[in-house]
Amino acid sequence: MQRYVYILLSLILSTTYGYAGDMPGSSDHPKLPRVAGSEILGYDYNDYDAANFLKADTGKKITVVNPEGKRTRILYLAKPGDKPLVVQKNYAVALSELGNANEIYSCKNKGCKSNLFANTLWSRHTMIPTKGLTHPFYLLGFSHNFTSPTYRYSDVTTDSARYHVGVFSAVIAANNSNKNFQQRTVMLVEILEVSNFEATLEFVDASEMQQQIVESGHVALYGIQFDHDKATLRPESKETITEIVKALQSDQTLQLYVVGHTDDVGSLAYNQNLSLKRAKTVVEELVGAGIESGRLTALGVGPAAPVSSNDKEAGRAKNRRVELVKRR
Repeated sequence: MQRYVYILLSLILSTTYGYAGDMPGSSDHPKLPRVAGSEILGYDYNDYDAANFLKADTGKKITVVNPEGKRTRILYLAKPGDKPLVVQKNYAVALSELGNANEIYSCKNKGCKSNLFANTLWSRHTMIPTKGLTHPFYLLGFSHNFTSPTYRYSDVTTDSARYHVGVFSAVIAANNSNKNFQQRTVMLVEILEVSNFEATLEFVDASEMQQQIVESGHVALYGIQFDHDKATLRPESKETITEIVKALQSDQTLQLYVVGHTDDVGSLAYNQNLSLKRAKTVVEELVGAGIESGRLTALGVGPAAPVSSNDKEAGRAKNRRVELVKRR
């Protein structure tokens, strides 16, 4: 039954990249199709810009994050009858088909802090060029301009790129000054492709690990991947874990510090704790594979030892890593 629902939702997503009713000069993002029957009311693209996404921290406080890269924003008008929740389900399918999708934050109805959404995503400074709107700002400018809000912020990793995607959808209020769009669902889709992305799934085999440890006393591993802001290993990490086990099995005298590193986004205490949890997760995997626990020590240094600037996402990606350091 679940498989049937997934296929049905996939069919709802249109694969076309243009429509007669679209805003002139606009188009769908090449990696993210529209919901079938919708049309583009607003569009903006920048080769390099800082995006706006909403994220909840561990204390449930909503904050704004601003990754940088190729930024696309599209305002769609859904076909009559489509509701915000249906829109979100369709985009959830599209993101899972694009790559390894990780939901960072989502909300719906009263769970969404409407004023924050309006002030962040559609302020007089952040709204995008539109067509066919009498009063563009008042479409989404205040919380009373819309009802039934939903929002989902995710990041998606593919073999060659990383994307941040935010989808806000809501029903335009019955008294909205944009009369032609009253009680219709609109969705504001923001896609940020990290520019100059360098895939962190670089593969280092057991022999290269041993060689780098002998030559420099440590080796940085980017093939160990975790879910966003978590210490949960992603499936693609298995191959690198297997190579660490091989390296330790081939040299029974080798003892290691397993060191977690993060970027500097967030508080120092949070990142230190996260990096230690991630290091412990790797140690647990290695012990589970038969390596003696006494040969391994987990450490977390957070953002204290960067290998690149944290000013841009490409540098932050390099700083998020696990290192193996020789221990006497």
